[in-house]
Amino acid sequence: MQNGFSQAEYRRRIESVRDRIQEKGLDGALVLDPYNVFYLGLYYYPGKRPVMLYIHNDGTVLAVTPAMEAHEARKVPHFDVVTAYQDNYAPGSDLYDCLKDTVTAAVGHVRQVAVDQVDLTACRRLVEIFPELTVEDVVFPSRIIKSAEEIQMLKASAAYSDTMVAVGRELLKPGITELGTLNRMITATVDKMIEELGDVVYVPGGPAGALVPSGPRTALPHALPSGRTLQPNEPMILSCGANVWGYRTECERTFFVGSPSPAWRKAFEVMRRAQEMAIELMQPGAVCQDIDRQVLDFIRSEGYGDYVRHRTGHGKGLEEHEPPYIALGDETVIQPGMIFSSEPGIYIEGMSGFRHSDIIWVSENGPEVLTQYPKDLDSMIIPL
Repeated sequence: MQNGFSQAEYRRRIESVRDRIQEKGLDGALVLDPYNVFYLGLYYYPGKRPVMLYIHNDGTVLAVTPAMEAHEARKVPHFDVVTAYQDNYAPGSDLYDCLKDTVTAAVGHVRQVAVDQVDLTACRRLVEIFPELTVEDVVFPSRIIKSAEEIQMLKASAAYSDTMVAVGRELLKPGITELGTLNRMITATVDKMIEELGDVVYVPGGPAGALVPSGPRTALPHALPSGRTLQPNEPMILSCGANVWGYRTECERTFFVGSPSPAWRKAFEVMRRAQEMAIELMQPGAVCQDIDRQVLDFIRSEGYGDYVRHRTGHGKGLEEHEPPYIALGDETVIQPGMIFSSEPGIYIEGMSGFRHSDIIWVSENGPEVLTQYPKDLDSMIIPL
């Protein structure tokens, strides 16, 4: 697999953002969101020292970074200018003065600029530089439709998400703890990634992670890992995610250690059918909220309406959860190149939760499932 992205891919991204700037009649766009900065070519950890990219309407890219990050920024071929500010309180070290001087020197005075995210303090300073500042993310629309190179990263990531589930499944037995299982799953998966990928690069969050609720805690959709010990005849959900070059996927499976009761089997089957229904409905031209409505209506028709806790799915890419959402109110029309999770769940407090999740690539020919771990009931049962 290619190590990172080609310069042609980065130029495509910059040109896409430039075209959107021109369509909106802006002078330029200011990029502060860490994931947008990463998307446009610069990895850094989003701490207290901001990195700012300014993209002019002619495609010129300016980077303003803290001095400690400047050496990395200067390695990015498509950054036309890189300016460093000092991380101290001495005269001449102000970030916003540095930004103003950099933009003015490169492209002259500008007024109409969109910024993707901003807090009130920063907004006050930015308005002094760009009098007609608006808050609008002109980068994220380019991230929604994945390119061929992005799809390759997502496919690799999906394979490692599958690996985590497979490793976890071999560990499941009475007496294991959630945290112990999590630690061994991550270690084995990251070791495999290092062996096969070498230079594993990822945005903050790590190359692999998981939620591993057991027993009644499976009824909590986002139960944080604990020291709880798995008991005989209990469920355990392995909610696993990998990250290759910043691109995140997830594979989630609901396992039963021992024999599931008839009530568990029934709820599991409704969840499984709902998840498959969602995947089949993720076709080009479909509307996101219509899929959610049909899937949740099916769950309600089977008598589990009181146990629905969340939407059917969400977009996936650089972030764990990103638009579009397979949810009521999201009227996005699905297009080829979009990536979604399919994960309708049923959560019965005091009993169990039931959720599978897969990553779906919507191609020209329809939905393609990138995560491939088995999900039928027989594959989920681990005999005692």
